[in-house]
Amino acid sequence: MFNELRGQAVSDSSPQQLEVRAHASRRCCPACEAAKSSSDAYFSKTFGAGASVAAISELIADGLGFCSRHGQTLINDGVYAKQVARAYSGAIAKIRPLLQQSVIDERCQHLFFSAGHRCPACSAEDAAAAKALSLIRKRWLETMGPAEDVDALCWSHFETFVGRLAIEPRGQALQQHLDVLLAAGRSLERSPRGALSQALALLGHSSSVSEKFLQANAGTAPKPMNGFLGDPYACPVCVAIGDASSHWLEGLRWAADDVAAGCLWLFAPCCKRHVCEAARLGRPDLVARVASFALSGLAEQARQQVAGIVRELALAEQPKPVWYRPRRRRREASAAGIQPGKRFILRCRGCEAEAIALERASGTFLDLMRHARYRELLARGHGLCLQHLAHILPVAPPDIVRPFLGRLHAAHLETLQKALLSPGGETVWLEAVRRFKGWSMPSAVE
Repeated sequence: MFNELRGQAVSDSSPQQLEVRAHASRRCCPACEAAKSSSDAYFSKTFGAGASVAAISELIADGLGFCSRHGQTLINDGVYAKQVARAYSGAIAKIRPLLQQSVIDERCQHLFFSAGHRCPACSAEDAAAAKALSLIRKRWLETMGPAEDVDALCWSHFETFVGRLAIEPRGQALQQHLDVLLAAGRSLERSPRGALSQALALLGHSSSVSEKFLQANAGTAPKPMNGFLGDPYACPVCVAIGDASSHWLEGLRWAADDVAAGCLWLFAPCCKRHVCEAARLGRPDLVARVASFALSGLAEQARQQVAGIVRELALAEQPKPVWYRPRRRRREASAAGIQPGKRFILRCRGCEAEAIALERASGTFLDLMRHARYRELLARGHGLCLQHLAHILPVAPPDIVRPFLGRLHAAHLETLQKALLSPGGETVWLEAVRRFKGWSMPSAVE
């Protein structure tokens, strides 16, 4: 049991044990499989016969549309054009009046500050994964021993799995998954190509590495925002983020090519989405190095969490001093004689690049909007997607810029709603899908 770890240093399993665990975990994450099954059937259930248009309109309005992955799936399918047009028209009817309200209005705050504006299809995937994890958790708690289903979980779903466990079972599960991560990392070192699929599955990426190169715009410089502010087809903030993403990908490729520089850590991704982006570069050698870096980082993170649980359990066994107040939950590290170690935080460099680009682009956009000529240029173009409008509008200067942005985008939505309700509305629904969420698009790509 995990009790044996109390007061001890956490040690790695033997190489023989790791090898056995490596073979046991060579399968796709069961929670990812459940999410994929839900995603495959989502649009047929949502827009198929008998589906409630009002219900999906509400979800689209709350989530500000579908993410790029599900939006592209919807566009590629193209079967439910009429139903999609009606659903987006209903969502516009809910959102458009709010753009003219004060940002302190309760309904506006729900629009502007909703938790991440979660894509409805992604929420359905999360629900399916949570259901699968509940069954896996129930089975594992019966023995709390190594289990194939638990070993196969990707890191994201494993964190959800352990998040609802009590402290001792959580430590036990973390120690077991640490063994799996170490085994996968060592297998990847011995056989990069042979063990790559297993490593990617533990990172949440189940498909094979594409042999088709994704162009990263080598040698091109992104345009300043005023150069594409009037673009009739794209949100300027989306374009800026697309440029940053391309720059990050090119940096990742350079770091992988120049091994002697030792700069891979400056660009290496570790989240599922950006590992997938790296895989799209069509470089198995690069992806193997990225996966190795991510696995080592996740292993260190798991090791740190296990050590933290050991400290917490040891602290719980200390005699309670007379001044101890349980309700305040005060704990002094010096009283327990335990010095906390340096905290390790694993960061995805792709996510960091996009987050920095979002804040820089938002600041640049607001600076440009102070000038009448740039407001006129924006009015002639596409304008902001709703996701970035919701990000920028609450912090826009309230004197001129905020009312201008509200009026402009309310007018854009009104025009789009009329087009969706017209007899040929099913031909303009593609614009609605993109206008809501907005998809990053580099300025250098024509």
